[in-house]
Amino acid sequence: MKDWITVPQVARAMGVELDNRVSWAVGTEVANIYVDRVGAQPTKDLRPKSSGAGSHCFAVYPPAWEATIRSIITSHLDAARNQGDLFEA
Repeated sequence: MKDWITVPQVARAMGVELDNRVSWAVGTEVANIYVDRVGAQPTKDLRPKSSGAGSHCFAVYPPAWEATIRSIITSHLDAARNQGDLFEA
């Protein structure tokens, strides 16, 4: 399972750093699609935290899921970009 991938890992490979809100939204969507397709929750694995200190239990996905994860990340980033800044004058 060492070659299985995480959402933050795919985002970094795309050159994107997700904030916590987007990371949670993407992770939830990917997990829900996984459950729909596989019929079970994604496997969890203890991996180093993105911040560097300590570790965190991440959902991990087979490498074949990279395109799906990339697509979901892109759709969330596009939606955020299209929304713009609600507080701009």
